[in-house]
Amino acid sequence: MVWEIAGESAAGKTQIALQASLFVQLPMELRGLCGSACYLTTSSKLQTTRLSQIRTLHPALSSAHCGLSDIHTLTTSTLPILIHALSTTFPALLNQISGDSGKKPVKLLVIDALTELFHSAKKTTTNTLVERSKNISEISVLLHTIASEHQIAVLVLNEVVDVIDQGPGDGLADETDLVYRDQARWFNRADSIPGEDRKEAGLGLSWANQVNARIMCTRTNRHRNLHDFAHKRSRHDSALSISDSPLPTDSTSLVRRLTIIFSSVSAPTSLDYVVTAAGVFTVDDIASVSSTRQSSRKRTASALEECAPQEGPEPAMKKMTQELEEPLPEAESWADSDDLYPELDMALLDAAETEIA
Repeated sequence: MVWEIAGESAAGKTQIALQASLFVQLPMELRGLCGSACYLTTSSKLQTTRLSQIRTLHPALSSAHCGLSDIHTLTTSTLPILIHALSTTFPALLNQISGDSGKKPVKLLVIDALTELFHSAKKTTTNTLVERSKNISEISVLLHTIASEHQIAVLVLNEVVDVIDQGPGDGLADETDLVYRDQARWFNRADSIPGEDRKEAGLGLSWANQVNARIMCTRTNRHRNLHDFAHKRSRHDSALSISDSPLPTDSTSLVRRLTIIFSSVSAPTSLDYVVTAAGVFTVDDIASVSSTRQSSRKRTASALEECAPQEGPEPAMKKMTQELEEPLPEAESWADSDDLYPELDMALLDAAETEIA
């Protein structure tokens, strides 16, 4: 499968990819693949310091199972270099590793990030769009070949662009543009919380048709206290204690939103997560809880306004007491009622008589 994680800057895309490069090394009994990762960067070098930090601090990781030596990295700063790496360099690496019984087989390929290679100062024209589509198709064929022939998970990071709503007076648009704009919300955007649909995945429809799963990462305006993550497990490979935890109880973290827009192996869903010094952690879905609490407060305030005393508390309390003491009416079965809607019955009867006449 070819997976894509799209998101705005500082949404946590690279953090998820780095953590996946470590988790893939875990043995299968610890829900890993007992393999190594190949991490291709396009505009920067691999964040080895951050990898070491996650490996040291994450409760599920340890140096006994994870190491930087099992993350192979290469910088592919241009499209020709990336295509050559996927078609020649990477297969050679697989052959080299397969001949060494002491090395873990590659089970994860990461490209961070594909969109960087398509940034250009040139004006966008029909020719440049056609050329981009050809490059995307060529890269896609190579990625799917790697995934299917070698049973390797492919993870591609993508950027997002702003969604511009165009009204009737914003200019003329042909029917194709209108159809694409209307349908793009099903495969390019997330819409699980307000404001999440202001961004959409980049590289257009050509790339959207090449991925098997699309995940959107979004920053929110909510914060979460990190006291839930402050506990630290005892470790056999480190002397860190609870007092050495990198997650102080009085600190807060920005809540981010992860949404599966589409996937061939999963139904669309959403969850909240935070990025800490120890890595990426999911948290309770507080979006729906907050909405429920807000509507509950509105109902409570409305009820209090209706029951507000006009001449002091005694009349209102007396009225509420009388209402509570009144016996509840006996429930009637609608199936036993012969005349639920007399006006409707008479209207239908008149219409039938008129038609017969």
